[in-house]
Amino acid sequence: MDIETRLAAIEEKQNRILDLLASQEVTTGKTMTLKEAAKYAGYSPDHFRRLAVEQHLIPFVRPSGQQKGKILFRKTDLDRFLGEAKDEPPKQAGRRRKPRNIQIW
Repeated sequence: MDIETRLAAIEEKQNRILDLLASQEVTTGKTMTLKEAAKYAGYSPDHFRRLAVEQHLIPFVRPSGQQKGKILFRKTDLDRFLGEAKDEPPKQAGRRRKPRNIQIW
């Protein structure tokens, strides 16, 4: 085999690999792992897991079907959650404070 045919074969394989990588980016964009989803939403992974699993605010799926294991999120669900979170007015944490203008007698 001469060098020209070998270089052509290598270039063809590189193009196939690049095509596969490009198509993989499109398919992996539909679902995200816990870490990817937390990074996308701007939360820590622990807090994001609490929002999804304990408070049931974000829909998720476990591929294993068991109570513990890998958690996957859909990008559309995350976008819906982030849109709702931005539209809501921020809640004040803690108890209500007394008004500052307290008048005594």
